[in-house]
Amino acid sequence: MVRAAATIRQLWAALVLALFCAAPAFTPALAQDNPLVQRGVPAEATAENAVLARDRAHASARRIAWQRLLEQTGAAGGPTPPDSQLENMVAALIVEEERTTPTRYSGRLTVQFNPGLVASTTGRSFTPPAGGGLALNIPMAAQSFMEASSQHSSLAEWLELRRRLRASGSVASMEIISLSMEAARFRLGLRQPAAEAATAMSGVGLVVTNNGANWQVALGAGG
Repeated sequence: MVRAAATIRQLWAALVLALFCAAPAFTPALAQDNPLVQRGVPAEATAENAVLARDRAHASARRIAWQRLLEQTGAAGGPTPPDSQLENMVAALIVEEERTTPTRYSGRLTVQFNPGLVASTTGRSFTPPAGGGLALNIPMAAQSFMEASSQHSSLAEWLELRRRLRASGSVASMEIISLSMEAARFRLGLRQPAAEAATAMSGVGLVVTNNGANWQVALGAGG
């Protein structure tokens, strides 16, 4: 019995290590010389928890991407808008690679700016790439985020819950904040408002409930 328990703990340790290590995400095809699209932007930050570290790292990446844009358009050294304004100017933010620990986030991102908002801020006009629209055709990128928790009685149950989350058309990304043998906490990037996404996730056999700001995800029928 003791040996079996030790084996289970080892399996969980290996799983936690795999989930917190980097896993390359897809890299979309981009226009190479379009200043509105900045690739390979470093994103690094440390904070008291993984969520805050991620937010700080992404904010830093947006500032770096903005300065790169200014350099490419001959305005190097120009002012950087406040973080809230700069965040609104980003049309899409794609994770190329990332590594998350309980207190640190490190990765590389692709940052795409909205041409109209950049033009109004800089006084320069930007012509969209050939074919119309933005350089990245990602209409289903994350529009909102949800921090949620789940409980499970086995490794298989957790893996099935994670599989269903990733299979949901409402979930654009999933970041593990903490994981143990009985429970998990994670941050979901959603392609629609949280309440709508919670309803839509029932289509892949998940039950999503909330008590105020506390969301819970559990396995349901189907999936």
